[in-house]
Amino acid sequence: MVDINYSLLIQMANFLIFLILMNFVLYRPIRRIVAERKRVVLERQEGIEKIGELTRAGLSDYDSKLKEARLTGARRIQELKAAGYEQEKELLRQISEQTAGKVQNLREKIQKDVAVARKELKQQVKTFSGELAQKILGRKV
Repeated sequence: MVDINYSLLIQMANFLIFLILMNFVLYRPIRRIVAERKRVVLERQEGIEKIGELTRAGLSDYDSKLKEARLTGARRIQELKAAGYEQEKELLRQISEQTAGKVQNLREKIQKDVAVARKELKQQVKTFSGELAQKILGRKV
């Protein structure tokens, strides 16, 4: 059986002194280190969350600017295509006018050449017909 005497009181006092010393030597520093570590972890976690928010905001901004740039690029391409088509139409119109003018000049020249050739042929036909008639008839006509 356990005897309750003054040694129990000494053991209890020893235990309380040991508990107080352990609290000062071991438990408080460990609790302080744990609290400091928890504070550091929370600070870093908050920093990570802030960086995550900034990153998401940056990505959102990047996406919106990229979308806007693509739309602007598409509009610019359409404008340049339209301008190119207008220039093409203008060049084709100018070339058509030049070609039509050249064709008209060539037709006029051909008509003049045909008229000149007809006159020459009429003269040659008269001469040949006269000579042919002379040869057929055997006399001057």
